[in-house]
Formats: sequence, C-alpha cells, structure tokens
Amino acid sequence: MSKIFDSNVEFVREEDYVEYFLFPQLTEKCSNTDDESLGEVRKELENTRESYMELVGKLVNERKYIWHKDEFELLVRTCSKEELLLNNETIKMTGITKECKKAKKQQAAVILPPHLHGVTHYGDNIADEWFVVFLLTQITKTFANCVARIIDADGEFLLIEAADVLPKWANPDTCEQRVYLSQGCLHLVQNSPSNTNKTMSIESAVTKIRSNSTLYRVSKEIQCCIDKRIKEFQSVDNLALHHQIVRLPLGVAILLKQRPSLIAAAVRAFCERDVIDMKACRSMRYFPPEQRVRTNICFTRCLYAMIMHTDYTPDRKIGWHLNAKPDTEEYKEDLLGIKLACGFEILASQAKDINADANSPVWKAYVKTLLSKGYFRDNIEGSAEYHRLLEQAKIYFAQNQTRFRTAAVVGTEILQLLKQTDINADELRDEENNLKLSDPDDWLNISAEELDAMLSERYGSKKLYKPNGDLNAEEFTKNISEFLEKQSAFEGIERDSDDVTSNDEETKVNKKEKFRGKVKKNLSMRKACRQNPLETSLPVSEQEESFSTQVRNFLDFAIPEDTWDSQSEMSDYEDEDDIEQNFSSMAGAEHQIDADIKAYMDEMDRELAKTTIGQTFVNTQKKRIIKTKSNSSAPVADEDDFDDIEAFEPININVNTLKNMMDSYKSQLGGAGPVTHLLNAMGAGMSAAVTEEPKDLSESTV
Repeated sequence: MSKIFDSNVEFVREEDYVEYFLFPQLTEKCSNTDDESLGEVRKELENTRESYMELVGKLVNERKYIWHKDEFELLVRTCSKEELLLNNETIKMTGITKECKKAKKQQAAVILPPHLHGVTHYGDNIADEWFVVFLLTQITKTFANCVARIIDADGEFLLIEAADVLPKWANPDTCEQRVYLSQGCLHLVQNSPSNTNKTMSIESAVTKIRSNSTLYRVSKEIQCCIDKRIKEFQSVDNLALHHQIVRLPLGVAILLKQRPSLIAAAVRAFCERDVIDMKACRSMRYFPPEQRVRTNICFTRCLYAMIMHTDYTPDRKIGWHLNAKPDTEEYKEDLLGIKLACGFEILASQAKDINADANSPVWKAYVKTLLSKGYFRDNIEGSAEYHRLLEQAKIYFAQNQTRFRTAAVVGTEILQLLKQTDINADELRDEENNLKLSDPDDWLNISAEELDAMLSERYGSKKLYKPNGDLNAEEFTKNISEFLEKQSAFEGIERDSDDVTSNDEETKVNKKEKFRGKVKKNLSMRKACRQNPLETSLPVSEQEESFSTQVRNFLDFAIPEDTWDSQSEMSDYEDEDDIEQNFSSMAGAEHQIDADIKAYMDEMDRELAKTTIGQTFVNTQKKRIIKTKSNSSAPVADEDDFDDIEAFEPININVNTLKNMMDSYKSQLGGAGPVTHLLNAMGAGMSAAVTEEPKDLSESTV
C-alpha cells in the first residue's frame, strides 16, 4: 500500500478495503464551514474523535483483537476548500454546459458535511470488516447523535448480507448512499416512489435520519442478518484466537511481548515474501538465531493457518537447526519460530523514513500537483502565506503516509522499539518454565460433511428428498420444469418470470395443451421432441431457448386415457400407416406434421434403434404371462399384436428423469458435474443417501 495514485496522498485501494464515515452532530457555532469557523469545526471534531477512539480502544483491548492489516483509525475532515485540494476531491468546472451542470449535480451529491473518515484494509481476514461494523454499531449506540456510513469495494455490502429479505424496490441503483447506522441499528432511507433512482446527497440523508430516528429503521429480518454476523464480537471472549508455544530469537520474543499486534505484519511479510526479501533472511542482521527462547504467542486463526500452510526449508548455514523429528510438537515450535523470525527480519529491512523529505520524488510530485490545482493561490514562493500552506501540506502528507500499516511503517516502528527496549534474557528464561499449553489445531482440517453442514446452515440449501430417503419423482421433475421456465439475465435467474410472459408465449402454451390431449402412444414422443433440423443455423439465444423447450416438452410428456372403442377385439387396431393417417386427421390441419420433420424423426428412430438407449428407461409394464400347450406358465416378450392393450402402461417420465439424474449424480461421486451445477443453480440439494444403491424407483411417490 505504498503506491500513490496520480502523485496524490490517496493510496491505491485494493479490493480488500472498507471505508467508513462518521457524522457527529456539531454545535450551532460550528454548523457553518466558512473560513472563519473552520478552526472551531476542527477543534470540535478532534474532541469528538478522541471520545470515539477511546471507546474503540476499550472494545479492542477487551477482546484482545489483532488486526490483520490496518487498524481502525479516524481522521478529521472539515471538507474545506483547502482540504479538498489537498486530497484531490474537487471537480473542475468551467463554462456553463450540460456536462458542467451534470457534474455540479454529481458534486452536490458527493460533497460531505464535516465528518470523521477512516479506511481499513482487511487483507485475507474478512472478520476485520465485520469487526469494523461492530465498532460503528457500538459508537452510534453510545453516542446517539452520531450517524455512520460504511461501504467496501462492493458498495453497500450490508444490504448484500440481507439480500434475501430486502424490499422489492431495493437494488444497487436505488440504495446508493441510503444505508446508514444510527443508535446501533441499520437505517435505509427511502425516497419518494417517483424518483427512487435519484442519488440522494449524504447530508440530506443524515438530516432525515436525525429528524426521525425510527422512520427509516429496517425490518427485524434485515437487522437480524446484520446482528448474526457481528454476534461473535458481542462477547469479550475472542474465539477466533489461537495460542501456540513458539521458539523465537530473543529480540522477536521481546517485541511480541510488548506489542502483540506485530504478529500480523510479520506473518504477512513472511507469507508474501519475494526474492529480495529472502536476501535479508540470509543475513538475519537484526534477529540472529543464536539465542532463542520458548514463549507463548497469540495468533488469529487466519494468521495461524497462513503461516502453517506456507512451506519453508530453513538454511543450516544461517544457523537454523531443526533437531526434532518432523510431525512432533517440538519440530512445529522450532519451525514456526524460524518463520516468524524471518518475517520480522523482512520488516526491519524495509524500514524507511516516511517524513516529507524535500528530495523525495513522491513529495516533489505531490507539490507539483498542488501547484497545478492552484493550492498556493498565486502566492510568491518564500512568502509567509506560501510557507503556511506548504507546512499544512506537509502535515497532511505525513498523516496520510502513516494511516496505513505498510511494511515501511511497521519496519520503522520495529527498529524504534529495538532501540528503546532492553533485552532481558533471564526474565524470558524464567517464564519458559510456566508456559500455557498450545491450543489444539484440529480446526484446520474440515471434512466434506462438515463443510456441507456449514454451507447448509449458512445458505439454507433446499432439499429434494425426504428424511427417510424417499425421493418424490413428481416434485423433482416439477422443480426442473419450473427452473427451465425462468428467464436469465446477467444478474442471474429471474424468479418472477410469470409476470413477463408474452401473449404469444401464452398462445403457444395453449396450443400445446390442446395438441397434447389428442396424442396417443409413442407418436406423442415424436411430437414432443420435434426439433428443427436447421436449428444449428439459429442464433445462440434461439438455440438455448429451443433446447430448454425440448426439455420442458419431455418433462411434460403424458399419455391420455384410452378413449378408443374396444367392442371389437382387432377392428380398431390397424397397421402403422393407418395409425399415422389417424394421427394426422385427429390433429387437424393446424397440427399437421411437416414432411421434413417427420423424415428427421424417422431417421432419429432408426439411429436410436441400433443403440441400447431403450434399456435406460424404467417401464412400469409387467411381463404378460400366457399359458402354453403344456399348461405351464412362461414369460413372453412384449409383442406388437396388442392382445393386452388394456394392460398397457406408459413409460413413467417422472421416474426416468429422477433415475437418470441420480445415476449421473452417483457417477460424479458428489463432486462437480452437470447435475451438481444444475441442482445448485436451482437452489436444491441432494443427500448422501442418493449415492447408495437405491430401491426400485418405480415404487417412488409419483
């Protein structure tokens, strides 16, 4: 985080940041932000900041919280013209044009009242982001006149957490700059329905919340989602910590005893090391390996997992000797100590002077941008006013350089502590006999079943099976059909697809229902699976729509009840040509089968006849038993004489669909595959019992 964008003090923000704004209610004399009252505004904000940081320090110390990257920090922002120039937050507008008017409206929505501002990078530990939410909740609860706003790289992430219970009008476009924390609760400021897409200014939203503290509070369901995420921080006992005995060089042991929070920077420096950093580890100038002691170290679980899963082979030439056997507790203590020592050595080697040096390229570039923006107001270089503005810029530059826990900042802090600290080896040797046992680290390994249970608890996966293991085939195919009916966009599947069905689609559905009632025997399958031979020449979107239509037709396939006149045994049964003719006459002129389609389907039948695909269908028809001349019973294969037409039972489409899906799921062994992805997209889940040998699916509930 040492890079500076466009030679400005605003650091390059990676994707792992959370930004927060606190708006305290100022007194009447500080309500104006003109140049005369800026001193009073800054003084009152400084006093408010001290009160807030005192509460934050108390909460952090009680929970012994270790920040992964940046700490919670607040800076005073008066939002004066000079400060906006220093932070490059102005919008240049010259002339009266449409673009200029639009820019003015945007600036009016962005300009903030005097406030306290902070940015925290949480790195690989997402818990830091929610701990910041907890701190802001406690601040707004303790100081009732404070309204806070918090965002991250995704925007209003608090609403993302409660996405399943949001009102219908809430979306990323209508909720921008409308989410706030006040009196320990979440508030969502809703504008009039006619202009919900209009961006509301932050100052206007804060004023509305203060005028009515209960009007804009979110529902209990939304608030419950936020409270559930910060519940782990309510207790003083921090369950996310891991205590471990480590064998460290004396200097590292002393530093961690005085400043336990340095463990995070050391672990990150070691895990993110490069070739240049390893050169420092070959010399170990600041932390030699000769004198080492065993001591208790406190990690966060995230830091412990990071350093444990980072491979490193110590160099014996440096002085690192691992005498214990691998997979022993002593070996783990020594190896962890070596990794931490290397991390501290890397930080110490990266220490730099971060003050505004006149010869620093970054400082020169920063002053150049201030000159281009007119910060010095055409004052002559060397004048009293020019000198005052320059000193103010130096202070602002230094504050923004040290606000983030970069390697250079932490390395400088380590070197200063080493100079000020007397290393007492005897004291550490005495404590070595009274160490607390290390915590078990079996939490590092999670089984597949535990992961599934965690995901189910978190996201509430929908199950398509009953507790006793029976699968409902009809419900299974119904869910697949409903899923295929939904429309998809770049945001995903739209749940309410029935509202957007066109009249043409409804007409097609009605025609299909009318046609389905006249279909008999296997010819209905031909009609249901009817497909254009030239479909490959269609656009991709039309091909996808055609494919989903075929699947829905297959799932909807049903054979109506037999309405044939059965007075004569064989008079109603004709050859295949007559059946085709009767089929065409019943369908009517509106549903005549196209000759090309018929030829295509006949060719498909001939190709499928050579395969064993028919064996994959479960048929509920029982084999007929007939009497032979010897009066013995014997099973006879199905014939085409239609002697037992009344006993005809069609293929159970629901059962076959379920069976094929289960067979595919079994072949995937529960891993990633077509069926798994389809079920996940539907929000459905399968039990582990599905992978076992199922019973006869023809007996399933249909």
